[in-house]
Amino acid sequence: MSQRNLVVIDRQDGSNVLLKDLTDRLFRQKKLILVLFFLLTLCTASYLYLLPTSFQSEMAFLVNNIRADALVTPESTNGQVARNYVDEAVIATEIQLLSSRELFRNIVVKCNLAENKAATSIEKAVKDLQKELKISPVLKANMIKATYSSANAEEAAAVLKTLADGYLNEHLRVHSSAGAYEFFNQQAVLYEQRLKDAQARLAAFQGERNIVLLGQQKDLNLRKMVEQEAALKDTQVTRLENEQRIRTLRGQLASMKPRITTQARKVPNQYSVERMNTMLVELQNRRTELLTKFRPEDRMIKQIDQQIADTKVAMEGANSLSATEEATDVNPLRSSLEAELAKNESNSSGLRARSAMLAKQLIDYQRSLGTLRQDTPEDDRLLREIKEAEDNFFLYSKKREEARIAEAMDRQKISNVVLVEPPLPSLLPKPKLTTSVIAGYLLGCTIILGIAFCFSVTRNTVYTPWELEACTGWPVLATVPYHGLSLSIRQLEGIPLPELNP
Repeated sequence: MSQRNLVVIDRQDGSNVLLKDLTDRLFRQKKLILVLFFLLTLCTASYLYLLPTSFQSEMAFLVNNIRADALVTPESTNGQVARNYVDEAVIATEIQLLSSRELFRNIVVKCNLAENKAATSIEKAVKDLQKELKISPVLKANMIKATYSSANAEEAAAVLKTLADGYLNEHLRVHSSAGAYEFFNQQAVLYEQRLKDAQARLAAFQGERNIVLLGQQKDLNLRKMVEQEAALKDTQVTRLENEQRIRTLRGQLASMKPRITTQARKVPNQYSVERMNTMLVELQNRRTELLTKFRPEDRMIKQIDQQIADTKVAMEGANSLSATEEATDVNPLRSSLEAELAKNESNSSGLRARSAMLAKQLIDYQRSLGTLRQDTPEDDRLLREIKEAEDNFFLYSKKREEARIAEAMDRQKISNVVLVEPPLPSLLPKPKLTTSVIAGYLLGCTIILGIAFCFSVTRNTVYTPWELEACTGWPVLATVPYHGLSLSIRQLEGIPLPELNP
């Protein structure tokens, strides 16, 4: 009798049911999976074995906003340094130029990539070249990378070298301005002639009007005119002051004497008094002498007494009389006033002459300033023509020099695109096991597992309790395994499930 065991299903590990179901389903399709894995591995190995040996060559271009290492301008400075950032539009434009069909056709012809010279063979070779030649931007860099694979290493390098030469020539042709130097040269010559004509007209006009520097002459005349007006007013004021001073001096001289007394003294009649005293003494002496001879009543004595009395009276009269001595001189104040009056009268004539001269000079400056003001519009117009012609001449001269430099740099093939990594023949072949092959193999493995899972889903047998629950919608409480049965699991796989009614 066979043994039967009752297995109670524990619902606590329900979270691992899906993983167990998936593993069980794939395990039951292990034969199919192994066969498909074997076929996939065989196909991959055959592909790698039969894949011809190829050599890959690559090159890289650096794209700048300016010509690389060529900040050359006709100015004295090195010019403005351009920004290093190159936007995606510039890179995309260069990639399109690098991938042009005409450029590929030239490569096919020069490198003999076509089977023959027929147009169809060339077009086919161009399409093949477009498939084999990979052109892509380098991430986070202003660079473009091109790779090409061929069975011949020298041919791969030659194709990329021909591509680089053709692309650089095409880049210079597209970005260069043909005929720019001739155009700017013509314009520069034209404005140079205009500048000479305007300068000649200005020189003739200034020569006729006696103009050297109009602005400075106007300022100078205006300053001189202001100075002359101030000097004229000062002279007139000085003249009025001088005339008033002359009138005052004349009034003072009218009331002033020509001479003045410098010294005065009283001198007594000393000579007469002394003479009277001498005579008086002589008379007294004579009286005394006569008294010795005559009596006092004598006539002789009386005459002497009378003479003595007369002498005393005359002496008293002489004592009462005195002489006055005076010294006079020229009046110095009147002399100084007369000298100052003469000086002021002389200055008055000089001031009148100075006023007349200043008034005449003021009129001349006013007339000259009026003439300069009338000539100002024409002079300004000629100066504007000269300035305009000069600016245009300098502008086109600089542009002409820039165009000349650009053409010279184009002839030297100096551009803003530089071949930083030239193509070289590869010494080692390209590895056959690439990332794409590995990715394809892994994708095939994933597809094989998907196919096995689909086969397990479409079968009509139930092997696990959770499959039964999925089919019936009723929970399975327990399972009873059978041991020692004569029928094997392989034989039971074909037994259909009974229809269960809920």
